[in-house]
Amino acid sequence: MIYEDVYEPVEVIAVFRSGKMQPLRFKWNERVYKIVKVNGGWVSDEGINRYYHYSVMVGGPDCFELCYDSRNMTWELARVCLEG
Repeated sequence: MIYEDVYEPVEVIAVFRSGKMQPLRFKWNERVYKIVKVNGGWVSDEGINRYYHYSVMVGGPDCFELCYDSRNMTWELARVCLEG
């Protein structure tokens, strides 16, 4: 597997269910990816900023880490794990 740090802004469509956020799709490099599985999620804090991380799969073996910045209300693609 090849891990690559990306840290690029992305557009994400997410829903809130039972008080939890769940990403459904994201747009990166003019391509829309439909999320087929959320592998897991975790929270990290840096000072007053709280970040919500999601490991997601879009079909196939590749895995993506999406990160939501709750202070600025923005999303970024943090890293990609490519089957290689």
